[in-house]
Amino acid sequence: TLENATRRVLELAPERRAADAGVAAREAELRQAGSWPNPSIDLRADDKLGQEDGRGGTDLTRAGISQPLPFRRLARQRTATEAALRGTEASGRAQQLQLEQETARVFTALQLTGARLVLAQERFKLAQEYAGNATGKRDPLVRYLAPLERRRLAILQEEAQHEMQAAERERDKALTGFRALLGLPPDAAVALAPLTLPAAPRALPELERGLDTHPALVAARQETEAARAGIAVEESRRFADPELGVFRERDFLNGERRDVTVVELSVQIPLWNLNRGPVDLAKAETLRAQANLATLQRDSGSRLQQSYIELTRLIQQAESMRTRLLEPAREVLDLTRRAFASGEANILALVDANNTYFDAQTHYLEVLKDGALAAASLRLAAGQSIVTGEVSP
Repeated sequence: TLENATRRVLELAPERRAADAGVAAREAELRQAGSWPNPSIDLRADDKLGQEDGRGGTDLTRAGISQPLPFRRLARQRTATEAALRGTEASGRAQQLQLEQETARVFTALQLTGARLVLAQERFKLAQEYAGNATGKRDPLVRYLAPLERRRLAILQEEAQHEMQAAERERDKALTGFRALLGLPPDAAVALAPLTLPAAPRALPELERGLDTHPALVAARQETEAARAGIAVEESRRFADPELGVFRERDFLNGERRDVTVVELSVQIPLWNLNRGPVDLAKAETLRAQANLATLQRDSGSRLQQSYIELTRLIQQAESMRTRLLEPAREVLDLTRRAFASGEANILALVDANNTYFDAQTHYLEVLKDGALAAASLRLAAGQSIVTGEVSP
């Protein structure tokens, strides 16, 4: 079934592993975003004291520790990274929907070629029956056929044989693509569910209400949030973090060595470089993300409506074809075959009835294939998964 094939594709697809790796990378960034910068230890040794008191030698004159203070930057970094993580997770779910649609396309192609092969085999079998009747092997009381009629029956059989061979080639080609997508061995046996008419979709207003949770829209919104938070991050990164240091120094005071405690605060002065470039870049990225979100919001509704209309029309067309075309064409073919056998119909009527029936069957299979693809497109447009149902953010 399509569900089983989709599950296998999602288990084996390298795109899924790449998406999972992207999420893991964002999680690592999130852990790092809240980390404080490491402190620095400052040690200094010189011979200053030895020169002051005449003792000579080198002494440790300064020992301390300094710590950058990223008070504003860490919170902003974490906010931006959290939004980026949520966006990456949503992008992975959107990619899952894309994989499901691709699986449906390959699966339906194999279903269609298999159904065409069965139809071509039926056509060839009937053509052989016509030829058998023409030679009198099946019925000794068969009516006389003129040489022209025998020639037409031979052509009909040859056409059916060539069509069956073409259907076999197309089936083998589709089967190769299906095995490759599912990671099956080249000689693996494959049995698919028959190509059938998809079920009627839910009401369009109900599908439209779920558009806000579509993974692609969620990913775009989170990208916009991450870009907006990135502006604040770059604002906090314009200048180096203030740095607090505590030191212990030894100096020569009042004729003797003394220890001195020093508390130091270092702040960068924005004198020559205001560092506005990264901020402006973050603002431009935010505008781009907002434009992408607006584009998706504009197009998602129309894609959903188009897919819904196409699927419902194809369902109606298939039902109409089954009752108003396939069944009458089959009846005409059966009646024409009996009439031809009894001499009441000529060879042209038989060929026309035969071609009409099998052309109608071929057209009906095309409509079923289009319906299956339209159902896959509707699931993608509505953000629905055939494996897990609704794909929620």
